[in-house]
Amino acid sequence: MSATETLGPGTANPRGLEDDASATVKVVQTYLPGFEPRLKLDLKYEWWSFELPCPLGADYLFTLAGELGGQRQTEARLARGLKSDSAKRFWYGALEMADFKDDSSKLEDIFHQQVKSLLRYPTRIMESKGVMWLSYRAQFQSEEGWQRLRGGVSYLGLGFGVPFIGSRRVFTSPPLANRAQP
Repeated sequence: MSATETLGPGTANPRGLEDDASATVKVVQTYLPGFEPRLKLDLKYEWWSFELPCPLGADYLFTLAGELGGQRQTEARLARGLKSDSAKRFWYGALEMADFKDDSSKLEDIFHQQVKSLLRYPTRIMESKGVMWLSYRAQFQSEEGWQRLRGGVSYLGLGFGVPFIGSRRVFTSPPLANRAQP
C-alpha cells in the first residue's frame, strides 16, 4: 500500500487494519493495475477506508471502508464543484455481519462482488425528494440491465427548505475500469 494516514490514538494494530483492507485493495488492483490507495486507518474504532479514483465526467466518487473483521461500506460523495441539497446527505451501502450470520467470508465475497460492479459498469444514484423524506438509491448497468446496489439511505424530516419536492435527480458515473479486464 502506498500511503497510510492514521487517525487518532487507539488500541488497534495498524498492521491488522492494513491486512484487513488488503483483500479489497487487491480486488481493485485487478481492474486498476496502477492503483495505489491512500489508506486511512482509524485505530480507535478499528476502521479502514480509501477512495477510488473519480472517472472523468463522473458526478461522484466512491469510498470503500471496513471494520476490522466485520462490516463493509461503500459510500458515494459528490465530485468537487457539484452542488447538492446536502453534500453530507448522499448514498452509502453497509453490509453488516448480522446480515450474514457472522460469516465474515460471505460478507467479504458479496462486498467484493459489489466493488467489481462499481469498477466495471456505469453507475447512477437517484435522489428522490418528498415532503417528509429525501432518499438515494444506487444502481449499476450490467449486461442484464440496471441492477440495484445493496444499501441506500433515506432521511426523514420535513421538507422545508428543500426545493422541488416530488422531484427526482439522477447522478451518474462512467465505469472506472476497462470492461475487457477480468
